[in-house]
Amino acid sequence: MTVKIDNTEPNVFPVIEKIDARDSGRDAEVILATRIEGQLMFVTVKLSYRQAGDLWAQLEPFQHSKRGTT
Repeated sequence: MTVKIDNTEPNVFPVIEKIDARDSGRDAEVILATRIEGQLMFVTVKLSYRQAGDLWAQLEPFQHSKRGTT
């Protein structure tokens, strides 16, 4: 399955409860904890380092707002 992550489409995972990332050698694995039909599910997304960096850039504004920084 391919998921395009940008700011123009509806959010595939409306509530991400936790996010983690791992280096898996040649690429990165991003693990998302989200609720699907009420059950906590872990979704692992394999990304290139560039894609992982792009995802981080998309998520960074939300990280600052959770820390209470303006």
